[in-house]
Amino acid sequence: MKESELKDIQQALNFIRSQAEEADSEAKVEILALLNGTSQSVIQMAKKLVEPETKTKVVTQYKDKLIKQKPKVVKQGTPPETSTDLPATPFQAIKPQAPISPLANQQPPQ
Repeated sequence: MKESELKDIQQALNFIRSQAEEADSEAKVEILALLNGTSQSVIQMAKKLVEPETKTKVVTQYKDKLIKQKPKVVKQGTPPETSTDLPATPFQAIKPQAPISPLANQQPPQ
């Protein structure tokens, strides 16, 4: 900011101060509210200029590196039917399995 711009702002503030001294108490409250609002907006603008932009930089860095994958199309053919593929019906005989010894899988102690 140039020095002349700072002088202009100082002159404007001095004018506001002189007007506030002559005003009644209600006007002074309104003047202070206006100055406070202006100060807050200037502070917000300054914070945006000083605040690091890491959040947006991270997003833009990786945005270009994203790989767009096309979904794979898997063609499924109908497998040939065999006698084992058919579902069991109540008319088919169910063959019993040979009994398995409960201790067949255990090894003797060594």
